[in-house]
Amino acid sequence: MSLEAIIIYGLAIGLTIVSAVVDRDKTKKGFIKGTKSFLKLMPVLIPLFLFVGILLAVITPSFISSLLGEESGFVGVLLGLSVGSVTFMPPFVAFPLGKELLQSGGAYPQVAGFLVTLMSVGVVYFAAESKFFSKKSAFLRNTVSLIGAIIVVGIVAVIYG
Repeated sequence: MSLEAIIIYGLAIGLTIVSAVVDRDKTKKGFIKGTKSFLKLMPVLIPLFLFVGILLAVITPSFISSLLGEESGFVGVLLGLSVGSVTFMPPFVAFPLGKELLQSGGAYPQVAGFLVTLMSVGVVYFAAESKFFSKKSAFLRNTVSLIGAIIVVGIVAVIYG
């Protein structure tokens, strides 16, 4: 088990104990509510994890490396930014996928571009977003998010490149 996992589990257990000591009823209600929320998420989580697992089983590390590896260079960064901008994926699936992409030969700047745009640029949400706000504000938010993603990729490239 990694140090990060030990810290997270330790904090979760420690804070749960503190919560139970302070107010046992609220802690019990929290567990019940959390369990219900988790069970509601399961129909969404299972297909997403299956999809990611199958995708990573079918796509070879050499293929990932050719698209998002160090050799892909600027084209790989553009590909990561583009695919992330038009893809819908919740963070609890996207971040483990990013880790898998890195372990399969993806380079940090390319994977960072994919993940940052995945979380911040929402081309697939544009119609709904422009309906609730305005087309101008939706376009501006997406543009600023894309510029921010490019800046993050530049920083990651300097640090890890």
